[in-house]
Amino acid sequence: MQADANRPSVAPPRTLAAHNGAVVRGNSAPRFSRALAISLIFALLYFGSARLGFMLASETKQVTAVWPPTGIAIVGLLLFRRAALPGILLGAFTVNLVMEEHWSTAAGIALGNTAGPWLAAVLLTRIDGFDITLSRVRDVFALVVFGAMGGMLITATNGVCQLALAGIVPWSAFLSVWSVWWVGDAMGVLVVAPFMLGWFAQPNVGWRGVRLLEYVLMFAALCTMNSLLFFNTLQLTYAVVPFAVWAALRFGPRDTATVLLVIASAAVWGVLHERGPFSLGPQELQLTFLALFLGVMSITALVLSAAEAQRERAEHALLDAQAELESRVEARTLELATANGTLQRANAELARQGQLIHAKNEEVEAFVYVVSHDLRAPLVNLRGFSEELRGSCRDLRERLRRSELSPTTMSDVDQIMKEGVDESLRYITASSGKLQRLIDALLVLSRTGREEYNLEPLDVQLLVRSSLDVLRQTIERSGAKIVVSELPEALGDMTAIGQVFGNLIGNALNYLQPGRPGRIEIGGEAEREMCHFWIKDNGVGIDTAAQSRVFQVFQRFHPELASGEGMGLAIVKRVVERHGGKAWAESQAGVGTTFHVTLPSVHGRRTGSWRKTA
Repeated sequence: MQADANRPSVAPPRTLAAHNGAVVRGNSAPRFSRALAISLIFALLYFGSARLGFMLASETKQVTAVWPPTGIAIVGLLLFRRAALPGILLGAFTVNLVMEEHWSTAAGIALGNTAGPWLAAVLLTRIDGFDITLSRVRDVFALVVFGAMGGMLITATNGVCQLALAGIVPWSAFLSVWSVWWVGDAMGVLVVAPFMLGWFAQPNVGWRGVRLLEYVLMFAALCTMNSLLFFNTLQLTYAVVPFAVWAALRFGPRDTATVLLVIASAAVWGVLHERGPFSLGPQELQLTFLALFLGVMSITALVLSAAEAQRERAEHALLDAQAELESRVEARTLELATANGTLQRANAELARQGQLIHAKNEEVEAFVYVVSHDLRAPLVNLRGFSEELRGSCRDLRERLRRSELSPTTMSDVDQIMKEGVDESLRYITASSGKLQRLIDALLVLSRTGREEYNLEPLDVQLLVRSSLDVLRQTIERSGAKIVVSELPEALGDMTAIGQVFGNLIGNALNYLQPGRPGRIEIGGEAEREMCHFWIKDNGVGIDTAAQSRVFQVFQRFHPELASGEGMGLAIVKRVVERHGGKAWAESQAGVGTTFHVTLPSVHGRRTGSWRKTA
């Protein structure tokens, strides 16, 4: 959508509230002086335009079909309210007084000619956001209904009644005189008021370049057509209508009202000089036809210009909205690009950190493997030499018995051997055994993080049953009740996952509450791409402060209940995470513990060889 480069932006509507607020803020002179000046100006305008209107009066010199003062009165009351009211009343009284009427009749007519515009102005100000530029269709119709039709009913009815009461016109001619009066007042509203309101709201022409040239050519052509139509005897009544349409479509309500005023002025001049298409018949009939023609053309042109102004405002609003949207999209795109760059850098850094962690994990696992493997040889030597030392001690004790030492010396040596050497050897044997078990556990943990898993669909139900069969003797000794629910199929390495369930079930059996019938529940359910399994027991439970260390190596919370090195749960977590799942625990001391494990679903992952380092 491309806006006309030669046409300035359409001004927003200027409401009466905005105008009155601007007048109040811009008021620097004393209120009385300003009101007096406004009253005098509108008194002179009313009087002068009324004298021109009376020039077109026919049989009844107080009645004319063209009455500009009504438009001037409505404009004054709309823009300046009470400040213009005394001047309008004074002008109406004075102009009727000089028509050789009794002062009471002149006063009655002046009151009606003021009351009608006042009522119209009040009704228009009650309309929310009335636009004095008439750049909206609703405002044009409001001026027609409340101004030309509504308010002028009061002026026409009151004026004719005053003339009839004074005996100036007979009551039998009331309707005909009333119609001429009302038509004249309505034409003043439709022709004069839009012109004054438009130029008051937008006093500058604002056209430049080609558009200014078009503006001048339009009025030049209009003046030429007026001279041909209204200053001669051509009977081309509607030849001026295209100029009103031209102004409505190209220049807006203010210039449309100007064109209408120029046409009306030329047409009235033609009637006065008996020229043009309205020069036939009695002058009163000529003026009536002229007023009706001007009324129809004015309403049509003003509505058309208001509709075009609304369309242009909507177009400019759409262009502004489009520009704003493009600006927002551009800004948002820039933000997204910046965020995307930041995210890419973060992802790169995360990948780098992941690689470092992966390398460190492999390094740690390799170190653990090497250290555990290398510690086995000296540990074997330590245990072997301990056994040799134990045998040597037995030989030494035997030889001492066969020796000729005194009983006292033999007793001392035997005590040293029992309390010193034998006790130390027992400590060495126990410690080396424990160290051997720790080294074996570290080797198992290291292999868990290094070996490849053969992923395949697992019948977890069958896998759990196999683990229970292996632990059958322990289960019978504990007297625990095992409840196994329906378990979904999962994806994983059979040996590794079997070890997971075996460790978890064995852990639950080892830490049952003494003196309370044990119960272990094993369940599971499929959740999208993962399967969720749990092993719940009613054992001793784990304190809240210790739950964060459940899956760490060498962590044992109830050593009095079961032996071990505290590696089983660490292996469980490593295996599960290498399968892409999670392992966590929920526990309450004295109530029991629930271990949770998630594994890939059969439908969510592919089978095959898979290696992932946690």
